[in-house]
Amino acid sequence: MHTCAICRYRFEAESPAVLFISAYGSKRVLCESCEAILDKATAPEESAEREEARASLEALASKMKDPEAFEALAEVLSGETADEDDPTPEEEAEMEAMFEEIRREEENAPKEEEHTSFIDYLFPIAFVVILLGFAAWMFFFR
Repeated sequence: MHTCAICRYRFEAESPAVLFISAYGSKRVLCESCEAILDKATAPEESAEREEARASLEALASKMKDPEAFEALAEVLSGETADEDDPTPEEEAEMEAMFEEIRREEENAPKEEEHTSFIDYLFPIAFVVILLGFAAWMFFFR
């Protein structure tokens, strides 16, 4: 059971529209009617329908009890939302420097040749021989 972040309507839906995710990780979702109004209110072209949807959202927002949801709605309506997943230019430069350093370390690392000798196989061979000897002693010489 979900509760709309704008109108507080309780509804059942498999995957409702998410207005935002709180700092605690809980989703603040929208019912179908509020989602439709928000879609009309954030339409790119200016129209009377858009202005009517914005007025309707402002009326609903005045009754909102969740300050985080109110702030998120205000950001969406003003167009100030920023995608937090997009790195800033400083973060991009830092990541690129890290990747470049890793590439240099990999290039300068000595290449280890993988060669195996008889000594590498000595312990497993000795273990198998001892195990077979013990099994033969248990069954035949005891």
